[in-house]
Amino acid sequence: MKAELKLNNINQVIKDTIIYEQGDEISSVSLVVKGRIRMSAEGTNIVVGSGNFLGLCDLVGDKYGITYTAETNAVIYAFPKMRLSKAVRSLVKANKDYAGLMVASFSRIIRELSITYEKITAMADKLYEFLLSGRTRYTEIAKEAGIKADNIRSIDDIEEYEQGDVDIDKIMYYRACCEIAPDIQKAYFGASSAISVYHVLEQVKLVNAIIAECGRGTEYLKLLSKPLVKEERSLYMQVFQLANTVQHIGGEAGNVMSLFDDIIDYINTLENLMLDKAGVDLEIDHEFMEETYFSLLNSDVKNDDGNDADIALTEMEYQDISQLNNSLSFILDYSEIEREEALDFEQYITDFDKLRDKFLTDDDTRTLRRNITKMYYKIYKKVFLKDYKSSESTPVIIDLFLRYGFISEKLLSEELLEQLLSIDRHDVGNASCMVYDMKQWLTEIIEGRKEPSKSEFDLDYAESLRDRKRTGALTEQQVNAMADDRNAKFEFEVDNMFKANHRILYGQVSAFVPFLFTDGCASSLLKTFMSGDRINAAVHRLLQIDYSAFYREGLYKGEAEGIKKEYIVEEVFPDFILFPIAGSNPIMWQEISGRRRNSKGRFLLPAFLDTDIDAAMVKLFGRFRWELCRTIQGAAWNNIQVKSLTSEYSDFIQFYKKNRELSEDKKDKLKMQIQKCRNNTREVFVVDYENWIKHEAHGGIVLSKPVREIMATYCPFAKDLRDSVEEQPLFRDAMARYNREKGKKTKEYDLKFRVWDKDKVDVPKEIVKTRDYYVEM
Repeated sequence: MKAELKLNNINQVIKDTIIYEQGDEISSVSLVVKGRIRMSAEGTNIVVGSGNFLGLCDLVGDKYGITYTAETNAVIYAFPKMRLSKAVRSLVKANKDYAGLMVASFSRIIRELSITYEKITAMADKLYEFLLSGRTRYTEIAKEAGIKADNIRSIDDIEEYEQGDVDIDKIMYYRACCEIAPDIQKAYFGASSAISVYHVLEQVKLVNAIIAECGRGTEYLKLLSKPLVKEERSLYMQVFQLANTVQHIGGEAGNVMSLFDDIIDYINTLENLMLDKAGVDLEIDHEFMEETYFSLLNSDVKNDDGNDADIALTEMEYQDISQLNNSLSFILDYSEIEREEALDFEQYITDFDKLRDKFLTDDDTRTLRRNITKMYYKIYKKVFLKDYKSSESTPVIIDLFLRYGFISEKLLSEELLEQLLSIDRHDVGNASCMVYDMKQWLTEIIEGRKEPSKSEFDLDYAESLRDRKRTGALTEQQVNAMADDRNAKFEFEVDNMFKANHRILYGQVSAFVPFLFTDGCASSLLKTFMSGDRINAAVHRLLQIDYSAFYREGLYKGEAEGIKKEYIVEEVFPDFILFPIAGSNPIMWQEISGRRRNSKGRFLLPAFLDTDIDAAMVKLFGRFRWELCRTIQGAAWNNIQVKSLTSEYSDFIQFYKKNRELSEDKKDKLKMQIQKCRNNTREVFVVDYENWIKHEAHGGIVLSKPVREIMATYCPFAKDLRDSVEEQPLFRDAMARYNREKGKKTKEYDLKFRVWDKDKVDVPKEIVKTRDYYVEM
């Protein structure tokens, strides 16, 4: 409702009535005789009382720049419009008391507006800095967790806020005027119309300047609110998704939740400031924010009995386990094996289910397990091939059988069945390490995207064919036919890599059966499931310590003018293959997957790992480092004249009894370590590597001096860890050789790049990355 004012008269105005509206043609100005009036525009939201002149500041133009609304029932006196200077002089001439009244009222308006201006500009600077630092924290947390981070590029499109040309000295002057007693101001400004008119005109300019800057600052804050929370890919949403993923993979969520809380604090502060001081509603969806925050808190809450809340499925999360009824019969029918074989296998599973102790090792139980295992892989092959060739979607029971080793609902508790159906595979996408379950891996093999793995005799597919030809098992024609036969490669992968490692991954070789059963599973399948994110997070946590684990040197093969023979280092992450089993013993199966040194390694994990993944990953890394060095060095892997990780460590183990740097106590401990590892030098190294990562990386003194020097040279810590432990003399001495070699490489590349820059050579990015690797890491 708008007011209809009578000029040169007292006007009664009801609460919430609009006196003047922004954008309307100026019709009059008014003096507030009684009541409170709200002055509002984008960036301005203040309340003034009696003695204030409404619309006077707007006389610099033809339209009102502010909306004036009655906050309470009010009484105002309306004056006709005229030019600003004329209006001020006319008011002073009409009543000399108006002079002090105008100056005092405008001083108060300047004070209120300047407070808004200070808060808006301060928030603009703080929020901009927070968006930059928040994105950095988000990226670092994601990197540490092994999760791909979004760039949130919209932040880059916003420039830092630049304050406008507002005279701060004048603001402080008029704020000081507010402290002067009204009767003094009235007497002073009423004494001279020239002084009062000058002051009022200066105040009007300053008021309009502050209002303009508040509006500009408000627009900037609205712009910042988009990458903060308003956009689909805002910092809020990216951090929420990161926190959700970290909790999903069982990672430490403290840092990401701290960042999430900081973002929420900034959102709330910004929203309150914009609403209270700038009169702008950002229209933030608080219901959605509360739901997301509650979902994160709820996933991390524990029940009173100590069980994790995310394991106890709510009523809405319950899965219909009735769809798994008669699973074994369904799988056997799907496999289309002979009826007699199906009946035998079904009886074997029934007999196994009846066992009170499923870990018995008596002859009858061992025979039962052997019969089950013998038939299992035949059934698995048939089920996989039928599903692969089928154009229909995979039935749930078959999918669980192929991916996770589910075979009968009678062998698992209802809780485990619900969890099995609840598993979210959460594909890794562009993560560093590709993670395949067995169904996905065998699909890669049969479609030719991956070559079969080596057999337990360390023979690849081609070598195995040649070996069988040599023994007379295959003819020349058969070898040629099978060389590119994808079905034959599939059979080879199942019969060798799958069969050979399935039992080892389980962890209890004597009690192995190739499927899931309640006693053989941990209390929660959800907690032990090895998702791609969880594996990548563990890898990247370890790379924060042993940063160079997957780097290897090779020859640059590109064609770049001015570049002849040049070596490069490249980071090659391994593939992880998940076996359909619950187990405790991951395996580093291959350090490379072909003849080329830059091919990927292959790490094998049970789909449900019932041991600490970080501890398991340390062992995998240690074995990988040893085997990769051994492969690269070839016949010289233990030749001390050719310096390498394996040659120096092997020499140390071989001659440790004569090593004067070892005390008798150290020698006795090393002897026990060698015996415990059954004289396997690689496993002795892995024990030392574990101590290097778990203890020495944090400043602990566990290793002997010779081993510490070998580790510091070939398995160096990441830069921040090196800087922290080098303060200790023992570590400083151990890293001296590494630092010398690094210095040589840095100097070498510095000279090379000087020559290339001089010759204006366009250096390939692979060589630039190699230089950065030696210089910066």
